[in-house]
Amino acid sequence: MPLLQLRQVSFNYQAASSSLFDDLEFTLARGDCQLIYGYTGSGKSSLIKLILGILASSGERICAPNLSFGVVMQDPNVQLLRQTLGAEVAFALENLGVDPVKMHGEVIKALRQVGLFISLETPVVQLSLGQRYRLMIAAQLVLQPDILLLDEPWAQLDNQGVRELSHLIVELKSQGMAIVIVEHHKTAFTACATHRWQLQSGSLIPYQQGEERQSLAIVDSRLVTKASGANMPLISSRGFKLRFGKKKFLLETEQLILHAGEIVGLIGDNGTGKSTLLKCLAGIQADVEHLDVKVLGKRPKLGIYGHSLALLHQRPSRQLFETTVIEEMQFSLKRYGFPLERAIDMLARLGLTTLAEESPHKLSYGQQHLIALASLACLQPQILLLDDPFAGLDNASFAKVAHLILDLSQQGTGVVIASHRPLGQFPLDKIWHISQKCLQTCLPAEFVDDHYRGDQGYARVG
Repeated sequence: MPLLQLRQVSFNYQAASSSLFDDLEFTLARGDCQLIYGYTGSGKSSLIKLILGILASSGERICAPNLSFGVVMQDPNVQLLRQTLGAEVAFALENLGVDPVKMHGEVIKALRQVGLFISLETPVVQLSLGQRYRLMIAAQLVLQPDILLLDEPWAQLDNQGVRELSHLIVELKSQGMAIVIVEHHKTAFTACATHRWQLQSGSLIPYQQGEERQSLAIVDSRLVTKASGANMPLISSRGFKLRFGKKKFLLETEQLILHAGEIVGLIGDNGTGKSTLLKCLAGIQADVEHLDVKVLGKRPKLGIYGHSLALLHQRPSRQLFETTVIEEMQFSLKRYGFPLERAIDMLARLGLTTLAEESPHKLSYGQQHLIALASLACLQPQILLLDDPFAGLDNASFAKVAHLILDLSQQGTGVVIASHRPLGQFPLDKIWHISQKCLQTCLPAEFVDDHYRGDQGYARVG
């Protein structure tokens, strides 16, 4: 008997001109691992909500008796409830009245399953987004659900995390758990899948062999040579150590230089300090010791750079606050006295004009990334700091963002792109690589087999 069935399910949002799903059919049995792929904004997250039964739709949703679900959304921060790692995983067990002695062992087991080998007292705020995704998987596994739903795990996890999750899925399948993974990356988790579907035009179409994600290489369209060492750097440092207060040491570097027009890849595993470093450069990271670094000739400090420096957060929802996309795009343009037409032109360039009157808070994770980045690009800043800007984007959206970044570089903007996996398909001028708590600068040609030639490999999470 199937665990869950959707029969002739149709659904559309009130403001939409057409149905998102039309007579959708879906069946899930014990031991299944069903992968569902679709382009950015195709309705993957909405499908998870239909499976959970939290969206009102036409058609039938049939569930086995006493069916239990675990779900990890694209942004795990929306699910966090407690202050420490151990308390977060133990929360559900506490509500069920599980004996504290037994609870401790179950919490440790769930954390080990997802590769988190750190203290239960670790504050959640100190975890990277990828580590928080692992944490939320553990918080679901501790209840041993019948069905585990994962929204875009490839985007949040580094390569080691993807490998560990793949092994874990194989183990969970053997125990009879059913897993549903929605992704835009067509080759992710294929080794552990029992079914593969393409979400297209509101229907699930059997995935055809040979449709695997093509390696997308972006041609460097910049016409001028990047700035030389003779020019005043946008970011300069002779070296520093980055730590929270006097406690948690994150990384150290001997030198950090960014010139006008350069595009730098900030590469490292989940939890190595990429997001913290970007926030430090922007002057908005609290609780860190003084850094010997100058950004646009000044010590980093909140509010001193105006439109000259822009930071895209890893969680795009943190910087979206207007009621419509066009208002969001025009907010900073109004603030700094720039032409409002820039927003209209940018939406047209990215193929997002149809979203102009939509609420940015109802968009998909990938679409929110596009809108947040587009809003910053309209300002044409001197420095653009991007924290995992390609998360949640399909190939078409990736290409649009890549060419936008190249155009900004051509205009003299210095760009830093943080990513937990190499950006071999993107034309970088140099790489800032974080490994074993050390940041090294190297050329893309020196970055071989996903790491700098001088490295001994990544440190284990925790």
